[in-house]
Amino acid sequence: MKKTLFFSAVMLFIGAACTQVNKPGYTINGNLSGITGNVYLTVFEGKMPSRIDSAQVVNGQFMFKGDRKTPILASLQTDNGDLVRFFLENSVIDINGSADSPVTISVTGSKTEDVYKRLQNETNTLKASLPENAAPGVRDSINNLITATKRQFIKNNPSSVVAAYVLYRELSYMMTPEEMDSSMSGFDSTVRSSIYSKLIESMSNALKKTAPGQVYTDISVPDKDGNIIPLSSIADSNKYVLLDFWASWCPPCRAEAPNLVSAYKEFAPKGFEIYAVSLDQNKEEWIKGIQDLKLDWINVSDLTFWESKAAETYGIRSIPSNILIAPDGKIIARNLRGTDLHNKLAEVLAQNK
Repeated sequence: MKKTLFFSAVMLFIGAACTQVNKPGYTINGNLSGITGNVYLTVFEGKMPSRIDSAQVVNGQFMFKGDRKTPILASLQTDNGDLVRFFLENSVIDINGSADSPVTISVTGSKTEDVYKRLQNETNTLKASLPENAAPGVRDSINNLITATKRQFIKNNPSSVVAAYVLYRELSYMMTPEEMDSSMSGFDSTVRSSIYSKLIESMSNALKKTAPGQVYTDISVPDKDGNIIPLSSIADSNKYVLLDFWASWCPPCRAEAPNLVSAYKEFAPKGFEIYAVSLDQNKEEWIKGIQDLKLDWINVSDLTFWESKAAETYGIRSIPSNILIAPDGKIIARNLRGTDLHNKLAEVLAQNK
């Protein structure tokens, strides 16, 4: 009887030990020279990074433990910024190297990271084949080949979260909702549950709801004085309204600004208005941008960068972006720039006489 009890106790201990060893989760073992103080673990859980853990560095070594339901892009940071980015998953991950030379830091143990590295190596090889002074046609050809490589990668890796990440981060801004849906159709259930698939689905739905032919969706955003200005306050005023998304830190937006100023001067007296939503974070820089660029129309911002709810409502993935709304509230065009905006306004305002 004693032997039986002893044997049972031993088996229970072994079972408990095995359960502990096999417990799901991740362990990050860091060994970096040239680093002291604390290191931080950040994940890209949405459009913006989110710090989820910290660890003290002792003789260059540190450790993180946790659990992720699905792999996610992560970053190891100090108070001075990123050291290395990698895909975090439930495995033992080793990070080795020198903080004085971040490009030499190695990350091993993440199969998801290995998948992403293979894609990076392939696209980097294509980029390296581009001559420094390549003609525009050659440059476009290589860039198209890189895009095609990424699209093929997504088709070939439906069970990797990397496919959803690449689709969201590197391709979605140039795709229609139908193309996004088609690209996601082959993803397995794990990839479909990832944050990147959810972001793509949200963006696809927003673009469908705000496509030409649809009635505009109202948004309300504060101006520089904190007054909440609804889009409907001008979209329902028998005018053609350009809903413009921009930011003072965005070079293409600043380059497009003179075209908007020219269009506004010509067509505002004829029934045209601009409602400009900025994705700035810094209020002073936003206001200075308005003044420097002479953006003399309705300017609003909640100063939340890419977390802007207004941008999310309209599926905005890149700026500058705009939506042209007719007096009856229907969206008639998206992303009109330069002469295209002038020509469209001349056409519709002539019809409106």
